[in-house]
Amino acid sequence: MLRIPEMEFIEYFNAPIEKTWTTFVNHCGWDPWFTDGMKIDLYEGGQIYFRWKRLTQGQIVEDKGIVISIIPHKIMEFWWYEYDDGYRSRVKMTFQSDAARGTWVKIEDRVFVSNVNELDIAFGCAFGWGQMLCLAKAYIEKGVILI
Repeated sequence: MLRIPEMEFIEYFNAPIEKTWTTFVNHCGWDPWFTDGMKIDLYEGGQIYFRWKRLTQGQIVEDKGIVISIIPHKIMEFWWYEYDDGYRSRVKMTFQSDAARGTWVKIEDRVFVSNVNELDIAFGCAFGWGQMLCLAKAYIEKGVILI
């Protein structure tokens, strides 16, 4: 395995933690603002099914994962990005409210790649998290779906 640094993404949402949490952690996942037919089993060991169509120019892209842990209104952690030799991405999403009734969301992504030829896996994840947080912010704060 090639050792690459853990990626970290942080975004502030001008919304209560309850609303922010349920937008990210629910049975339908990140539909309708980012995915198209995502499903999450909301328990440790539960399955995650990712599906995109709108963001992939009509091509259906699917992946799956496994829930590692869920601590309500605090943490959701999961494996995803299935590859030939297993899952390549371990993600921890942390939710923290502040005094202004807003919510900080931090995404920590540990991506595993075998060699430099697989760095596109990490780059794709980095691009995707930034895009996902931007779309989530518009949806949570303004009720707008940008895709």
